[in-house]
Amino acid sequence: MNSITDKPISSISDDLLNIKTYSNALSNFIINSDTPITIGLQGEWGTGKTSLMGILLEEFDKKNIATSWVNTWEYSLFTGTNETTPKILKGMLEKLEDSCKLTGNWDIGDEASQRLKKVGNFLGNLANQVVENKTGINLKDTGINDSQNSYRATEISLIKSEITSIIQKLIDSSGNPYKKVVFFVDD
Repeated sequence: MNSITDKPISSISDDLLNIKTYSNALSNFIINSDTPITIGLQGEWGTGKTSLMGILLEEFDKKNIATSWVNTWEYSLFTGTNETTPKILKGMLEKLEDSCKLTGNWDIGDEASQRLKKVGNFLGNLANQVVENKTGINLKDTGINDSQNSYRATEISLIKSEITSIIQKLIDSSGNPYKKVVFFVDD
């Protein structure tokens, strides 16, 4: 080998630096923590953050924890900061749905699937409004409606509420082997 590459590992079998010790500790912490919880991995470029997350992902797959992995740069290319967040949130939900379907033993059900589409449409319409340089957000145009006049609520609280509801529906659905959802956001 003539050089060292900065390519993250995705399997514990590739762990030459023994980060398994850290992944075990972090995995146990996440599994035993009440949710929601946010954990940030800090470090310079090339220090192994993505590799550690890859090993955690591998471990969670073995422990029936539903996961969603997004690379933020994929959603931020050629977009402004205001449109990036809705795209990332939509991507997180889509990846969660894809990950659950891959197992083949968990049908998220029609209601949860419809809620995912509803939030996805909302986020897509929100991003479109930002792209069109509208000042403010017209919640009426996003497709979210409820009898309690959701127009007074902020778009972020609506998104958070819907995402919470979707995750709870997924966790509570019959035949579901998962009891926890972990989102990996790699930037």
